Amino acid sequence: MSKQNDTILLKSFNRRNPNAFSIVYRMIYRELYLYATRLFDPLNLPAEDVIQDIFTDIWLRESVQFPSILYIKTFCFIALKNAYKNKIKHQGYQQRFELECKVEKEFTDDIEQVELYHTLYESLKFLPVDYATVIRMYLEGWKPEEIATKLGLALQTVYNKRREAIVILRKYMMK
Repeated sequence: MSKQNDTILLKSFNRRNPNAFSIVYRMIYRELYLYATRLFDPLNLPAEDVIQDIFTDIWLRESVQFPSILYIKTFCFIALKNAYKNKIKHQGYQQRFELECKVEKEFTDDIEQVELYHTLYESLKFLPVDYATVIRMYLEGWKPEEIATKLGLALQTVYNKRREAIVILRKYMMK
């Protein structure tokens, strides 16, 4: 997206335009989902629900204006962390203390992992479409057997496409 388009999108988002909200939501959802899943799966809370709650909160707080798209993304990550801390406050003191320490310690690592996934997703455009599809499904947590069934491929073909995609991505990443 160009800087001018980002500016227009940001202004529309800050005016709570539904289309702009939808675009921003889709832009950052995958990264938020990866982080939220790590946090909320042990608590048996659906990551999608927590992310939707955060966006609903943003929508309702019209007085909150964001200076950039990156700030919206950062705000959402911090809101996820805070939502997690709020959920664990209701657990036992010792368990709560251990979980809060874990969140603080791993927050930076989690952000780095999300950025790595983002880089991987961005690099998929350098792959043939069928290779990119297989890798994307792996990154989304699909098992090789599930990928083969969904795409109508032999299991060995899935493994071969993954292997070839990794070779191509390594060459791309080494540049």
